[in-house]
Amino acid sequence: MSIPSTFPSTNSIPPPFFYDIRGLANWLNNNPTYKQYFINYPNVFTTLLSNTNVISYNGISGYDIEKVPLASNVTTMSQFQLMRYTEQMNLFRQVYAYNSNAYVNYVKNGTIPAYYRFQTYKEHTEFKSSVALVNKLYPFQAMTSGANINGSTLGWIVPFPL
Repeated sequence: MSIPSTFPSTNSIPPPFFYDIRGLANWLNNNPTYKQYFINYPNVFTTLLSNTNVISYNGISGYDIEKVPLASNVTTMSQFQLMRYTEQMNLFRQVYAYNSNAYVNYVKNGTIPAYYRFQTYKEHTEFKSSVALVNKLYPFQAMTSGANINGSTLGWIVPFPL
C-alpha cells in the first residue's frame, strides 16, 4: 500500500474537518472542479449530467458542470435538530480522526491498526446514529468510486469500515 495523497487530490483521505453538517454538496459548490467525478451518481446529484455534448435549449448550449449548483440533503431543521446533528458530527469526527490516524500509521509503518474503542454501549449507538447522518450528507460510494467522463476515478479513501 502506498501513503495516501494530500487531500483533495485523488487517492487521498478526507480530513475530519471535511465532514460537516453542510455535506458534500456544499464542498463541491466551493470546489467545483471536483463535480466531474460525481456525474455517474444521478440518484445523489440529480443536476449533474454526464452527457454534456447533447444539452441544448433554444439554441443555447454550453452546459458547464462546474456552474451547476448542488443542494444539500439537509435543508431545514429546528434548533434542537441542529444541536443534535452537531453533537453527532463531533462524535463522528472524533472517531474518524482516531481511525484515520490508525490507518495512516498502518500504511506508513506496517503496524496493525488499533481502531477506536467505544467506552460505552451508548457511545457506540450514538456513533451509529452519526454514521447514518454522515451517509445522508456524504455518499461514500461516490466518493471512493466516482469517475469522470474520461474514466479517471477520484478514489478518496475511507480509512476504516463504517
